[in-house]
Amino acid sequence: MANHPKPPLFLQAQNERADNSSLRLENNKFRCENMAIREALKSVICPSCGGPPSGEEERKQSLLKLQHENAELKLEYERISSMLANYMGRPLPGDAFNSKDASRRGHENGSTTFKVDSVMGNINVGDQELVYQMKAHPEIENSLVAQLASNAMDELIKLLSMDEPLWIKSPGDDQYILDRSSYDNIISRSVGFRYPKSRIESSKDSGVVVMNARSLVDLCLDPDKWLDFFPTVVSEARILRIIEAGLLGNRSGSLQLIYEQMHVLSPLVQAREFYVLRYCQQIEMGTWVIADVSCDYIGGHSHISPTCCWKHPSGFMIQELSNGLTKVSCIEHVEIDDQFEVHAIYEDLVKSALGFGAKRWVMALQRACERYTYMVEAGRPGRELRGGWRSVITLACRMVKSYCSIFTFLGTAEFRQSSEMTDSRVHIVARKNTCPGQPRGIVISAASSFWVPAPHERVLKYLSDHIMRSQWDVLCFGNPVREVMHIPTGSHSANRISVLQPQNPCENIMIFQESMMEQLGSLIVYTPIDTSSMRLVATGVGSTNIPILASGFAVTTDGPDQRAGASTSTSIAGPCGSLLTVAFQILACSSLSTDNVRSDCILNVEGFVSRAVRVIKSAFDFST
Repeated sequence: MANHPKPPLFLQAQNERADNSSLRLENNKFRCENMAIREALKSVICPSCGGPPSGEEERKQSLLKLQHENAELKLEYERISSMLANYMGRPLPGDAFNSKDASRRGHENGSTTFKVDSVMGNINVGDQELVYQMKAHPEIENSLVAQLASNAMDELIKLLSMDEPLWIKSPGDDQYILDRSSYDNIISRSVGFRYPKSRIESSKDSGVVVMNARSLVDLCLDPDKWLDFFPTVVSEARILRIIEAGLLGNRSGSLQLIYEQMHVLSPLVQAREFYVLRYCQQIEMGTWVIADVSCDYIGGHSHISPTCCWKHPSGFMIQELSNGLTKVSCIEHVEIDDQFEVHAIYEDLVKSALGFGAKRWVMALQRACERYTYMVEAGRPGRELRGGWRSVITLACRMVKSYCSIFTFLGTAEFRQSSEMTDSRVHIVARKNTCPGQPRGIVISAASSFWVPAPHERVLKYLSDHIMRSQWDVLCFGNPVREVMHIPTGSHSANRISVLQPQNPCENIMIFQESMMEQLGSLIVYTPIDTSSMRLVATGVGSTNIPILASGFAVTTDGPDQRAGASTSTSIAGPCGSLLTVAFQILACSSLSTDNVRSDCILNVEGFVSRAVRVIKSAFDFST
């Protein structure tokens, strides 16, 4: 191996001197920068208070104080965590105070881990220590609420994804109800029923609707749209608190506290009131689940239903299909205090879950979506109404909501002018009306419900007969009516908006009417409108300034198909019958003082209803 010659000694010394000189320059540079920083630190001010920086001793004291506060907070956290763990029946996760993480974690785990209290949404207001801590530390409440909602979502997804043996067909019809023993084995609960005389109603149904899935999700989370779409099912809905807004675009993660009131269109059936947490999650591409669960304490206030109704995890699965279609699966699972008895003729309908159950939700949604689709089609170029279709549709929607509101007033004691008239069984109320879109003054509303020995399709056909109408409708002045125009609102000919005119009318009025029919029942709603106003609406002039008071008929099946099996109760309603409600409204006076209401006005309204009841019963050979 060849040896390389070493560089001369003078070259080595020269290189070392050059390196030393370079290092000295770097050292001097760092020394100058260090001195400049020290001078700058002398004039530094505190960004929080604007004062001089604290000294070394002061910093040590502040650090000790913070360490002491952290130790106290840690002890407080451990104490509250222990209390909540005892309450929930499981240890509280370390990061449970982050509501978003708790919500997300509960969904990803896909398992029901809490005991009954968290499943049912029951926050024990009797635990004053817990109530105090929830008020003092909102993050505790947010954590608890998020876990209640997440747990309800887990249970609902389980119920939606399983069939037999969890879901079985009820005796007498094809409705699916929960098998209680299978349910109790799958869903662990630590306490029993909420009420001394509890009754459970459970149902499951599904269907395809003509609506985009995301639009349907938005509908479920907007109480105004919810009311507009379901006036025959929902009488009141409002958001009490938005806990999480959810993601923009798909609304996943949205969590709301909602008040909702459901009704059957009859003065004989008490409305049901719920305070629920409504939680939305997109569980996969194109699929959302919206879970409702009752919650009786949140935001420092008790939210207990005055009608003693409790909603166990219930709600919708919304699955996007092709061509603008959406599959909707629905579960309703509620607990009712049975001390509030159901009227005999409505017992089968209500206790079979047809009155408030999943099938009614799905049927109402399908009818509403079909109605909306046909109404949009009516506004296309070349149609009969052209520019006036939107005004006509807006008027029809207002009219249906006006009719459905009658039963809210009938069920509110403060508006009651007269209790049930025993001779004709007519419920009457007089109320001060200042509602927009309705005449201002004292309005008298009256309604009566009774059983008819005919299916609801046949009853609707009779009520739609233009010749027979003069027998029960005082607006016809004893004359037949003719249809001036109509807009179809569904594939069945019974689903339509019509403008009727009495032949040889004594007054210059027309009858604006909408009729609709679906599997569980039918509806006819109408209101008188003067001819000039109706013509303006048909040409596209806005209808919001036209005051209306709606009257009409609500017809429902009287319960499960009795031909398929035994009755579910001791109801007096017979097989293949219908439950018919007649409801009228009139303006008694334009004053807001009930002192100006004449007794003959009340008697006249009662007479209108009683006459219609007698005529309809006679038409079906039923006078009992």
